[in-house]
Amino acid sequence: MSNESIPSRKGEPAGAQPASAPSPPSTSTRQGHERPAPSQRAPRRPALAAAFALALGAPACSGIDAGVEYPGDLPAIDRYLLTPENGPEAPLALGEFKIGPETCSGVDTHPVTQKLSPEDLSRFLAAQGAGSITPKLARSNLYWFDFPARDKSFVRLRLAVLEDSKHATQDLHDAVLQHGPGWWGVRRSNLAVLAPKANLREAMAFAIKYKLVCWGVFTYAANDDAYVVPGPYAEL
Repeated sequence: MSNESIPSRKGEPAGAQPASAPSPPSTSTRQGHERPAPSQRAPRRPALAAAFALALGAPACSGIDAGVEYPGDLPAIDRYLLTPENGPEAPLALGEFKIGPETCSGVDTHPVTQKLSPEDLSRFLAAQGAGSITPKLARSNLYWFDFPARDKSFVRLRLAVLEDSKHATQDLHDAVLQHGPGWWGVRRSNLAVLAPKANLREAMAFAIKYKLVCWGVFTYAANDDAYVVPGPYAEL
């Protein structure tokens, strides 16, 4: 996978890279990370310089800004959300809501196990009335999907074709964490789709508008980890 990031400003697309060094996948919806114990001693000069460089360059606190403006006609999402116990009026907070079945009414959400190509997403979007959003080849296993946004600009999603669902799960998890909080995506079988930074409400609204939450498993990067939001489509 590539480590090349393609940010853009208004009127231009935004692309993103997958993670470069995958780590062992987790079967939980929230993957933990070991943190070193704090030291009581002041760091040496090289350590201070490294810490300063990381503070400048790492997206851990705010996420990489892709300069993308999402569409202004995104739907209200509250009626599509349920509490984990299937109750109404779920708070929009990670771990405290799931996507209700009404969101995917009329959409086949049976899990897919066979290997897929980018055309699977194209056909799905066309069936949902999203128009002709065709994949553009970026390199051998990376494709761009450009969704209309504002003032003739568009939101570019990056689709990666992986070996299998295990690698797609890990690729998306690593990619959203590498880009930082606000980056999100969906995965289906061996396909992983990465989307540019948005707040949680905006990301969910975009994914609901295009039924991406019905096509694949939704993942969102927060400050501490990547979270899977349960929904009608699920994979083991």
